[in-house]
Amino acid sequence: MPAYLYACPEHGEFEHRISGDQIECPVCHSLSKRMFAVQFNKSSLKHQGRFDSVVGRYVANDREFTQALREGQAAQEAKLGMEVKLEQVDARDHHGLAELHGHSVDRRAEVAEQTQRVAHDLAAAR
Repeated sequence: MPAYLYACPEHGEFEHRISGDQIECPVCHSLSKRMFAVQFNKSSLKHQGRFDSVVGRYVANDREFTQALREGQAAQEAKLGMEVKLEQVDARDHHGLAELHGHSVDRRAEVAEQTQRVAHDLAAAR
């Protein structure tokens, strides 16, 4: 039987046989999020054309993507008048995206939850 990895805010990581986005911690019963492992082989994109949301345009291969990043960096440096460093972040890397935007993953989840509550309250008020 497979085991799934979860993270409890109080007790850290634990394994459980139930599969779900969130379950209760067996120790303290607080809501624990499932830890998803994502494997991404960048070499598979080297020769694959795609629309890349990071650069906002179609790129035929990894070389064009890297060139588009350099162009964006040069444009930002010219606009801001200072050195700009860009790093590639996979869109599935929630921690990397949170750091990129200056928020913790927990803060991003909290804001998303607040947004959902407001949307729910507005829909209920109609």
